[in-house]
Amino acid sequence: MSGHIDVLNALQAANIRRDKAAILALVTPDVEYHFHVGTPPLVGVEGISRFLDRYWGMVSELVWRIDHHAENGDKLLVEGYEEFVDTTTGKRVSHPYMGIFEIRDGKIARWRDYFEKDPAPTATASPAR
Repeated sequence: MSGHIDVLNALQAANIRRDKAAILALVTPDVEYHFHVGTPPLVGVEGISRFLDRYWGMVSELVWRIDHHAENGDKLLVEGYEEFVDTTTGKRVSHPYMGIFEIRDGKIARWRDYFEKDPAPTATASPAR
């Protein structure tokens, strides 16, 4: 793989296939993953494995698109969009997405996701007078 974005592309493809072994092969043994920044991180391959079981049990029709990315040293910053059906409610969920990945020896060592869990309602404004 030539760049950090290639690691993420491989992770995305494995996620769509629901290929846990391929995902776990792309992270370091001591990986830290913040599924949503502000919550405690999942730590280690076992934490990621348990998360994937829960996540895949709660989502279907997953779309995870990266529109922009930047790399600097061991960091990969990505901006995009995520959409899925929440199988517990049947509702379609969609939101902008931002992620920061720290890559070590070609694997993800730190992973932080940023998105709004409950987006604010759209305000309807009257024209200014």
